[in-house]
Amino acid sequence: MCLKQYCAITAATLCLLLSASVSEASSATTYTMTAAEMSALDSRLSLLLQQTKSTRQALAESQAALNESKAELSKLKTESIKLQIELQAQSSLLESANKSLQASAREEKRVKRQRLLWQIIAGSVAVVLVKDKL
Repeated sequence: MCLKQYCAITAATLCLLLSASVSEASSATTYTMTAAEMSALDSRLSLLLQQTKSTRQALAESQAALNESKAELSKLKTESIKLQIELQAQSSLLESANKSLQASAREEKRVKRQRLLWQIIAGSVAVVLVKDKL
């Protein structure tokens, strides 16, 4: 049984008791309850109280788990933000290193072209000198 049923049974019992007391006040008619009926109501009430207790305990456990999950989520969000900042910093460093590497590659090509040019010039000068001696 759930809390709604417990409330409904309690309300019905109160209505019966209230109507019985109102009836007594307005007339001489009284409602009598047998021992079996009383025992059944007591059993229902005990069962409802037990279910309410276990439901409250489950609710408290769920709330504790929810609070723990919220704390963990907050911690993970903070960690995520830190990691995003670190990733951005590393990305910036990587981009800078890539630009530096590209500049170095351009410089290496320039030096190779210059060396080749000087080799061609030196070879041409050597050929001219050899021809002049012959």
